[in-house]
Amino acid sequence: MLAGIDMGRILLDLSDDVIKRLDDLKHQRDLPRAELLREAVEEYLERQNQAKAAIANALGLWQGCEEDGVEYERALREEWK
Repeated sequence: MLAGIDMGRILLDLSDDVIKRLDDLKHQRDLPRAELLREAVEEYLERQNQAKAAIANALGLWQGCEEDGVEYERALREEWK
């Protein structure tokens, strides 16, 4: 257990292939399986947060814009004539 950090336990079923790959990585990095799994879960959760933020940012592009989106599109198309 990491000093000063409360941790819970989780039972996780993994395929034999995944366990073998995890063991290969364990030997390469000289780290326990638990540490590798913690890193993997943290990285996955961070990517999920980044994806969620990217979606929220994309959906909010017009937020606070006073111009009507349809009028903006019409103005752009006028330039093509």
